[in-house]
Amino acid sequence: MADVMKNDRSWKNIPPAGSSKREDMPAHVFLDPKNKRYPYKKYVDGKWKVSCAGLLAAYRRAIMNKDSEIANKARSLAIQYKCPWANK
Repeated sequence: MADVMKNDRSWKNIPPAGSSKREDMPAHVFLDPKNKRYPYKKYVDGKWKVSCAGLLAAYRRAIMNKDSEIANKARSLAIQYKCPWANK
């Protein structure tokens, strides 16, 4: 199982869509890797780690954008990684 940041409470300093920094991020960091949308991993200590705060942000953004496929994917990953917000 991947490294998970369960107590990660902040989801900031993520490059905005279309920026060159975001384009340099690997595809596995995103819930929609083809379009590089909905990032959910953070680069910490030289590794990409799953962030529960990132999954929650992606889940909320997907619901707001009426993208149920991504919302379901974010929720199922959150349950798989035992994120505290997924059990509510």
